[in-house]
Amino acid sequence: MSILRTRSATAIRSLRAFSTAPVARKQILDASPADFETHAIKGNRPTIVDFYADWCGPCRFLGPVLEKVVNDESGADLLKVDTEKYQELAQKYKITALPTVLAFKNGNVVAKMVGAAPEAGVKEFLAKAKSA
Repeated sequence: MSILRTRSATAIRSLRAFSTAPVARKQILDASPADFETHAIKGNRPTIVDFYADWCGPCRFLGPVLEKVVNDESGADLLKVDTEKYQELAQKYKITALPTVLAFKNGNVVAKMVGAAPEAGVKEFLAKAKSA
């Protein structure tokens, strides 16, 4: 009977993990170049890309604000790209200050925000990006 219980518990855990997967697809907090290509370049939703570094104080302030504002209801996806880990992406998009947030729509940059912003500023940036 313990084997049956173990399998049932495993099945339940699998269902729980599966049910949370869609949220993870909308907010990729450690985006790779492949994630970037899939969502920002080829995706069909506006995509907000936060270029950050762990050592950056303003990045640590802006990150949670972006995660709160860019959610399922926002109609946009959020990617966070670590510039230390993926320097080629930072160079390609000429990221010279952190944090820098780019908004992509149909594979093109439609808005740019440099520096940390409060929630109201992020909401305004998101609205601008979605209307572009």
